[in-house]
Amino acid sequence: MEFGWILVKINRISAWMLLIFMIIFLISGYAWWNDVLLPLRTARAMHTELDLFLVFFFLVHALISIRFSLARWRVGHGQIVNLLLIATGIGAFWFVLSIR
Repeated sequence: MEFGWILVKINRISAWMLLIFMIIFLISGYAWWNDVLLPLRTARAMHTELDLFLVFFFLVHALISIRFSLARWRVGHGQIVNLLLIATGIGAFWFVLSIR
């Protein structure tokens, strides 16, 4: 099985998960602000607890897409670019966890 094909599948799954979590995030934020659609406690819990999933799927989707773009443009050496993108993703997620 080819590694690029697996990355394409992961990228598509992360895009769909990102869409789902973004809709939940918007609805829970609206419900929290206007006290409609959901009970206040549920809306606040969903909005504040699901943000890590949103950030995770955003990073996975964005970093894989950046890798594909850099490969199309023939920028950098493959393994170095992969390591830099993985390090960027881990660093960004760690930063989000540290400010949370």
